[in-house]
Amino acid sequence: MLAAAAFAAFLSVFVAEFGDKTQLITMTMACRYPAPQVLGGALIAMGAVMGLAVIAGGFIYNFIPHNLVSIIAGIVFIFIGVYYGLRREKKEEQVNCRDGLLQTMGLVFMAEFGDKSQLATMMLAAGTGYPVAVFAGSMAAILCNHLLAVYLGSRIVSRLKPVYLKIGTAALFIVIGLVIILMEQF
Repeated sequence: MLAAAAFAAFLSVFVAEFGDKTQLITMTMACRYPAPQVLGGALIAMGAVMGLAVIAGGFIYNFIPHNLVSIIAGIVFIFIGVYYGLRREKKEEQVNCRDGLLQTMGLVFMAEFGDKSQLATMMLAAGTGYPVAVFAGSMAAILCNHLLAVYLGSRIVSRLKPVYLKIGTAALFIVIGLVIILMEQF
């Protein structure tokens, strides 16, 4: 039963995260920052979100309106997209060794909070009674998805001109923000 809980979590989270906004964020961030920083930030954020789902899922589900969390997250994503689009790049921008980690961690945490993967993990943990197995299965799925995103993202950077990457990143964040907000309307 323990293995079944872990497998169910792996399968449901892997499918839910494939092509999800957090995977797209990870891919985009890997175009700009070193892969280990981006992967580390994504895994820390996802671990925190999934940990919250397993430990305090009932509180989140019952007392914080999902639509409020989604609307705030959508507005923040639009703001980030506009900021990235309008921001002027320095000629020789030095990347702080923690920038990729911290930015990815913040963006992924915000995007995943209240998302379908977190809710699925919360329900599986409550339904199976094996929260540690569900957490382990969820994190294994997240690791697989985000490894793929980091790999693809880090390979794209060598083929794209920086101006296209900037425009694409800004547009992606704005679209994700709009989708988050619009999804709440239906």
